[in-house]
Amino acid sequence: EYRKMLISQREAQKQYVTLNKKLLTFQQMKRAEQFPIFDKGRRVGGLIVEKYDRRQYPYDKLAFRTLGHIKDNEPQAVGIEGSCDSVLRGIPGVQPIRKTEHNNWIEDTESKRIEPIDGTDVQVTIDIDIQDMAERALRHQLAKSQELEAGCVIVMEVATGEIKAMVNMRKDEHGHFGEEYNYAIGKKGEPGSVFKLATLTMLLDEGKIGLDDEIKAVVHWQYGKGKPFEDTYLRNYDRISVIRGFEISSNNVFRMLAARFYGNDPGYFVDHLNKQLMISRNYQFDIAGMAKANIKHPKDGRYWAMADLPQIAMGYTCELTPLHTLTYYNAIANNGVMVQPRLVKNYQKDGYIVKEFPVVDLGRVCKESTVPQLHRALRGVVLNGTGRHIFKDCKVAVAGKTGTARVVRPNGNYIGADGKKQHQATFAGFFPFENPKYSVIAVIYSAPTHNNFYGATWAGPVVREIAEDIYANSPEWNEPLKASGKFPEIQEYTAARHNDTIHGVPDVVGMGLRDAIVYLEKNGYEVSFEGHGNITSQNPSAGSLCADKKIKLTLTEPTRKKEKDEEKSEPAA
Repeated sequence: EYRKMLISQREAQKQYVTLNKKLLTFQQMKRAEQFPIFDKGRRVGGLIVEKYDRRQYPYDKLAFRTLGHIKDNEPQAVGIEGSCDSVLRGIPGVQPIRKTEHNNWIEDTESKRIEPIDGTDVQVTIDIDIQDMAERALRHQLAKSQELEAGCVIVMEVATGEIKAMVNMRKDEHGHFGEEYNYAIGKKGEPGSVFKLATLTMLLDEGKIGLDDEIKAVVHWQYGKGKPFEDTYLRNYDRISVIRGFEISSNNVFRMLAARFYGNDPGYFVDHLNKQLMISRNYQFDIAGMAKANIKHPKDGRYWAMADLPQIAMGYTCELTPLHTLTYYNAIANNGVMVQPRLVKNYQKDGYIVKEFPVVDLGRVCKESTVPQLHRALRGVVLNGTGRHIFKDCKVAVAGKTGTARVVRPNGNYIGADGKKQHQATFAGFFPFENPKYSVIAVIYSAPTHNNFYGATWAGPVVREIAEDIYANSPEWNEPLKASGKFPEIQEYTAARHNDTIHGVPDVVGMGLRDAIVYLEKNGYEVSFEGHGNITSQNPSAGSLCADKKIKLTLTEPTRKKEKDEEKSEPAA
């Protein structure tokens, strides 16, 4: 068929003819270049190939916003690609072109073509499996109520500050999810009760209090000439310990403590939070768009009210992004040492590392002796406080703090012109408690509503699902998966497994998706997949011949035995 067409076009004295209008894969194109005549090169054989570049996201929409993009018609660069554009871009080549007799532009094969120089590869810290777990957990939660509008999740490695997952998700009016905005770094707001950890750190570090010290429980607390602060959580108490106040998230306990010890010098209180605890430190983060955190100060030119000090102590009159909050919690998990959060691990060229980004130690946020007390308080929240119902019988020991804050409406008030409120519900913490490996924050944003939302109820389940999924898929934490005909014992596979099949399709069953894709693509295969978890089957099977070089992988998640108590519904905290 092609032969007849070429002969007829030659007889018609056509200089150029289009052989194929369909897109070819790289492998198909290389095969075409070996055809008779074409194998003599561009100038003699006459084959002209038009290259079409297409952006590939190997894991579909996973980490879509974080990985980012650059578009010629958009001024804003997004994500890692936007920030690392100068590194990734390389040097463009030059391809001479000329017009045909039909006024079409084609490559001028008589002129010298200058080949482009590839840019540098950027290795990111994202773990695609943890990213998948985090996205799935957040989507599950947002789908539970029409009044839940958006959310974000960040998972960070405690020792290094490497971000293993960053999820940003918004639900439209049709219930469809998309990543339109980076809430994790771009949306700052009053953090609410998760900020009480900073106040507690300062009080303990300076020796003002002990966790078991008791104070009078005051439901209606008067401070200055303003309206009394009400705290209904204290109705059943005459006296209450500091740790119990933290566990039940009592606002008045922290208001009163801040006023007692720092009421005469609120500027010192704010300075300490900013400088020594680095609460509002503005990081040189790897992607653009990081909002600037701030804590109101008596001397910053804004009106300072007497009530601002106790409000700051419990997470109001200050603005932080979710990443600022998590970085602080990560420092507490990391024995009091703050490390800079990062998304970029290194730059690579031709498989070699040309620039590596080490862990950046930002210093201590508290004394080492204070850390065990903070860990005890955070674990108490999960065992005895606002997080107890959500984390009951959790497979991994989590420590953390719930928080709920009101969101300022467009009219500048907490209640909009429509009489509705917006909330952000937060859970920030780390796991496993005994030897923290990951810190995590989940933030859920409500749509305008007349209802109330709470951090434990809405954000806590996201963190629990992520923690249990990571636990179930981490061989160093868990027992090997027992042989059941479905799930392999992952840690028993080694690199030698890749070469088990010398001829035919390689055997990748039991491997992680990321490693399997990298290995197969290096060997010229086009890979598709379905499901989540570990690879449990492949088509074609290992050792078989595969002419089209296409392989489909099936992934399955390991199941975990449920206990009876897990199936019982618990009232929200």
